[in-house]
Amino acid sequence: MKRANQSSKRRQILDAAVKVFAQNGFYNSKVLDIAKEAGVANGTVYLYFPSKDDILISIFEEQMGELIDYMEQEMQKESESLNKLRKLISMQMHLIETNSELTQLLLVELRQSKKFLKSNATDMMSKYIDMISDVLKEGIAEGAIDENIDVAIVGTMLFSAVEGLATRWILEGTSYSLDKAADMVIKVFLNGISENGRR
Repeated sequence: MKRANQSSKRRQILDAAVKVFAQNGFYNSKVLDIAKEAGVANGTVYLYFPSKDDILISIFEEQMGELIDYMEQEMQKESESLNKLRKLISMQMHLIETNSELTQLLLVELRQSKKFLKSNATDMMSKYIDMISDVLKEGIAEGAIDENIDVAIVGTMLFSAVEGLATRWILEGTSYSLDKAADMVIKVFLNGISENGRR
C-alpha cells in the first residue's frame, strides 16, 4: 500500500509539472509552483526528484516509454509493414494534437535543459527511431520497400519530419491540423520508399 501511495504521489507531481512547465516555461517555473499545483509540500517534491531538471527528464522518459509501448502494440494489429508505417505516423500526429501541453513541454521546453542533453533520456529517441527502422526492415523483407534505402537514415528522417511539423504547430499556435499533415507525411514517405513508388 505504501509503495502504491508513493507511485501515486510521484505521478501527481509529474502531472502537475507538465501543466506548470507548459504554462510558465521551464526556466520561469519553480519547484514551489509544481508543489502548489500538485497539492503537496515543497519538500515532498524533493523526496522524489533531486531537481527541476530531473522532473523534466522523468516526464520525457515515462511519456516516451509509454508512447513506444502503445505504438508497438497498435502496429502489431497490422499485418503489412506499410500499414504499420501509416498507423505509426497517424497515431503520433493524433496524440500530439490531442495533448498540446505535453507536446509543448517535450518539443520546446525540454531543449532548454542542459542536463537532459547529457542524460540517458536521449536513448529513448534512439529507441523510437529503432522501432521505425524495424518496420522498414520488415517492408524490405516483404518486397514492399526499396532494399537500397538506409533504414537508420530514413527512420531518423521520419522521426524528424513528425517532430518538425509538431514544433511548428506549437510555435504557430496550433494553426493547422496535424491529422491532415499526417496524410501528407504518409503520402510523401511511402511514395518515396516503396518498391514501385506508387503506394
